[in-house]
Amino acid sequence: MNKYVLFFLLLLATTASHGQKLKAVYQYILSPMATYREEVFFQDGVKTSVRDSILLKRTDASAAEDRDEDMSSGMSVMIDMGKVYRNIVIHKNNVPELLETASLKGINYLVSDDFPSLDWNTSYSDVDTLGKHICHKATAAYRGTKLVAYYTNDIPVPAGPYKFGGLPGLIVMLYNEGANPHYWLLQEIDYPFTGDVPVNERYIQSLPKLSLADYVKKTDLENEEQMRMMMSKMPLTEGITVERKKVRGSVEQVYEWEKN
Repeated sequence: MNKYVLFFLLLLATTASHGQKLKAVYQYILSPMATYREEVFFQDGVKTSVRDSILLKRTDASAAEDRDEDMSSGMSVMIDMGKVYRNIVIHKNNVPELLETASLKGINYLVSDDFPSLDWNTSYSDVDTLGKHICHKATAAYRGTKLVAYYTNDIPVPAGPYKFGGLPGLIVMLYNEGANPHYWLLQEIDYPFTGDVPVNERYIQSLPKLSLADYVKKTDLENEEQMRMMMSKMPLTEGITVERKKVRGSVEQVYEWEKN
């Protein structure tokens, strides 16, 4: 009899955590010079991540950083009735495909990603206090890089920044190891959240559709063309050949279709 009571209580707790709305704000650190704000919303098993395209202002902003910010705002993506976003990700629990907004040559697209299942290793004994949360370590292999996450059981919501989640609790900090590390740090939590998700789904669904593979191929071709133009303006040095290795500026380095 006791096992049925325990099962019922566990089911009730799981249902309650999925029914309550959560809003988490992360600081997304792309580089020492580029930091963005990312808002994550979770309700009824659906996670929506909204990342601004405008660099966060630094208190010690220099003239060089101001120029970087001007460049960033020039590459902004206009989504959702005039609000400026760089990236929106919508992902349902236990559904492989996620949807992501992306821009190429000034055109916004809705990109479908057959997202690979993250096999999180949670067998670590590491326990750290980040802010006011007691956090546990987890790692996972992901598209050519290794993810390191710290999550808290204090907030039993399987959410996190960008495309990541699926842990027993909310991700408080996440980064990827390698030559191009990205960092996400939890800044604010509103749980339960009583507001609305600031995304115009009708507009998003009206965008031209692309698969992730097609979008990546188009982006790679565009980046290669820009690199050729830049290299053509550089002086040639006789006898020296420069070999370039493809390093993407995202947390994703190698996609599934590139492994074959």
